[in-house]
Amino acid sequence: MSKPEGLPEMEYRFLGRSGLQVSAISLGGWLTYGGHVDREGTFACMKAAYDCGVNFFDCAEGYAEGESEKVMGEAIKKYGWKRNDLVISTKLYWGAAFGTNTVNNVGLSRKHIIEGMEMSLERLQLGYVDLIYAHRPDRQTPMEETVRAFNHLIHTGKALYWGTSEWSADEIAQAWRYADKLGLIGPLMEQPQYNMLERTKVETEYAHLYRETGLGLTIFSPLKQGILSGKYKDGIPDDSRFAQTQVEFIAGYWKQTGKEQWQAIIDKVNNLEPIAQKVGVKQSVLALAWVLANKNVSSAITGASSPAQVYENIQAITTMNGSATKRREATPTPAEQEAMETKYRDFFWTYTEEPHRTRRMAIIKAHPEVTKLCGPEPLTKYVVAGVVTLQLVLAHLLRDTSFWSWKFWAVAYVFGATSNQNLFLAIHEISHNLAFRSPLANRLFAIYANLPIGLPYSASFRPYHLTHHKSLGVDGLDTDLPTAFEAFFLDSILGKAFFCTFQILFYAIRPMTVYRVPFTWVHWVNLIVQLSVDCLMIAVLPEYGYFGLNSVYYLLLSSFLAGSLHPTAGHFIAEHYVYETVTPTAQDPANQIPIPETFSYYGPLNFFTYNVGLHNEHHDFPAIPWTRLPKLNAIAKEFYDELPRHESWVYVLWRFIFDEQVGMRCRVKRKNGGRVVGGGNTVAQAKQADWKEGEIEA
Repeated sequence: MSKPEGLPEMEYRFLGRSGLQVSAISLGGWLTYGGHVDREGTFACMKAAYDCGVNFFDCAEGYAEGESEKVMGEAIKKYGWKRNDLVISTKLYWGAAFGTNTVNNVGLSRKHIIEGMEMSLERLQLGYVDLIYAHRPDRQTPMEETVRAFNHLIHTGKALYWGTSEWSADEIAQAWRYADKLGLIGPLMEQPQYNMLERTKVETEYAHLYRETGLGLTIFSPLKQGILSGKYKDGIPDDSRFAQTQVEFIAGYWKQTGKEQWQAIIDKVNNLEPIAQKVGVKQSVLALAWVLANKNVSSAITGASSPAQVYENIQAITTMNGSATKRREATPTPAEQEAMETKYRDFFWTYTEEPHRTRRMAIIKAHPEVTKLCGPEPLTKYVVAGVVTLQLVLAHLLRDTSFWSWKFWAVAYVFGATSNQNLFLAIHEISHNLAFRSPLANRLFAIYANLPIGLPYSASFRPYHLTHHKSLGVDGLDTDLPTAFEAFFLDSILGKAFFCTFQILFYAIRPMTVYRVPFTWVHWVNLIVQLSVDCLMIAVLPEYGYFGLNSVYYLLLSSFLAGSLHPTAGHFIAEHYVYETVTPTAQDPANQIPIPETFSYYGPLNFFTYNVGLHNEHHDFPAIPWTRLPKLNAIAKEFYDELPRHESWVYVLWRFIFDEQVGMRCRVKRKNGGRVVGGGNTVAQAKQADWKEGEIEA
């Protein structure tokens, strides 16, 4: 069949942020070439596509057990096409998935990536491919190994760009982190499924990657294996893909879908017919033009079993360019938008157990010597005494300085806030019995550490904080979690800025709105001692030339600033707010996929904050003191290196306020599990993280 008259000129688009241009419509060999389309049919389709301006041809080592690569290579050789006029891609992962020995022949190990590339090039009869994809994520191989191996292919000239296929946004971001860290090339493109029926990943999950990494998309299945063409509205034709049950993917899809779901899909697709008729094109052309209208799509990979189908697909260029959808992002329907918005504004609910005790058991099994790190740290009491003394001296020196002077606020911000943040975290350490062996000594010493804070705090902090450990993320028990009220009313730049400025007040007031712990003798001692010292500084000691009302103002201002827009205050948010993209699959609680919910920081501010940045380490081993957490990390390095982390607490605050993808709702919550420490008026629910007292206290 010769090329029809009137076909549009091909459009070429840059692949992501690279300088490489690919045809908006490309031709792929999945389920066709090397399979149910014979060699001559494949040659005819490829020549028809080439004659129409298609320069991008896609295959994979796993397509038809490598036959797809072979037949495409033969076509290129048969027609003598110039190599520099073509963009050829293949994908690695499934190497020997159809063979008898899959050991080291499947996955993304360095061995398989290098050997698989050699075999693909041999089948293609080419010296290199333009694009090489990681066909699926390999969660058994370290990401660093995979990134290095794909860069090896580029550095040795066997591929020009590398990318991914069907990876999550988190996995792509992780690959970029390793690439940036190692000075290597990150994944340029992703090949996901995208069509009118499969939209979430492309339109929501990857959204931040387009601007952050310049991710390009070469999408597959724009017609949803032909479903969107309308060919199945009256049943399954004998010559269609779904009739070919010998193809494992199709058979599996058909079995998984079921009759009722299949009919629901067909009913939805049938609604496209009058729209296509109004535009004057076939449904398949309309569906293809729809995906091309998304500005993030560099190329739509099509399948074709005849030149006629190739020519039909090319018509989508005219439909896309001549419609109101030209080069715009696909817009969800109002109902879909409302559903997406509702889910976007909610917390991340999960039914999985919190991860820390599980990881703790695994670390102890692998490195039993870590248990020797548990126990009090004698240095803590000396550091606390030094910081308390510093704050009292500064409070005395500022007794006659105007509260509204720049000097007063500068000292309070630089020295006072840093010191009181240090004391907040000293009390955090002491609450785990990590200053002395005697529990009573720790309670009384916490009251001493509380003195420069200005308000009684230490006695109440302990039961609420230990409950946070025993009931991490449990709604109604973990008072570190924002309430639904906060998430709703503070979900804006101004709201988040207000929260960051006054977050110390939220952490003070929120516990009383969730549940109250009983008032014990320790609370009374904390209250009496703190108010007595405050009164002495205001009413008695000034008579002898010491302290004054401004001294108490200084201590209170220091506490406020320590929990406000201060670099060290970033840890409050960095510890448990989820900055990583959560896939829609993981966001559905029914799937029971764990979501990262604790994040560490290994920067210099840990020096002032008792290494609280090593927060995964602290939650895994609450009985290990601050001085030994770095050693825990070094011993169990393989458990912590792959966990998501923050590089800057200042940037944490900045992004929390200004990034619309991050906010009060970005916390993992559980409806069940957990226990209350120290009583309270909330009934504990079924235990999931059954911590023993000795596991959270030394």
